[in-house]
Amino acid sequence: MKSVLLGSFLAALAFFIWGAVFYTVLGVPGSVLKSTPSDVGPALLASFPENGTYFVPAMGNIEEAQELMTRGPVATVHIQREGLTPMDPMLMVGGFLHGWGYALLLAFLLKQICKKSGYGARVGFVTLVGLTAAFATRISDTIWWHKSMDWQLSELAYLTIGSIVIGLVLAKFIKSPVTSTRA
Repeated sequence: MKSVLLGSFLAALAFFIWGAVFYTVLGVPGSVLKSTPSDVGPALLASFPENGTYFVPAMGNIEEAQELMTRGPVATVHIQREGLTPMDPMLMVGGFLHGWGYALLLAFLLKQICKKSGYGARVGFVTLVGLTAAFATRISDTIWWHKSMDWQLSELAYLTIGSIVIGLVLAKFIKSPVTSTRA
C-alpha cells in the first residue's frame, strides 16, 4: 500500500505540473474558449437566480422546450453568482487533491490488471475503469470550471452505474483475464 500511496502522490505532482504547463504556458483553453462581445454578467444574474447548472431552454414543458430548442439558442450555463478569486490557493489544493485521487484510482487499476480474476473481479475492474474516467473528468470540472457539484455528481453516478452495467455484461463474455508477462 505504501508504494501505491507514494507512487500516486508523485504521479499527482507530475500531473499537477503538467496542468500548469497546459493551462498557463501553452494556453490551450484560451485558444478554444469563446468570449462575449460585452459584459453579460448583469443579464446572467437576472436570468439565473442561484448557483448551479442550467439548461436553456428550460425543460419544464417538453413540447414548448422542443420548439424552443429547434429555434435556438441552446445552452448549458454553469453559474457561480458571487464570483471567485483567480488562482485561489484553495483552488490549487483542491486541484492537486483531485489529481491525487485520480492517480490513486489509476494505481489501483494498475495493480489489478495483472491479476487472474473471476466474474466479480472482472465486473469490479470495468467498474473501476468507469469510475476513474468519471472521477477524472466530472470532479475536475467542479474545481477548474466551476460547474455545480450536484450536476457533476449526478453525471459521475450515471457513468459509474453505467460501468457496472457494462461490466456485468462484459464479464460474462470476456473470461480470459489480462495477465502480465514478467521479464
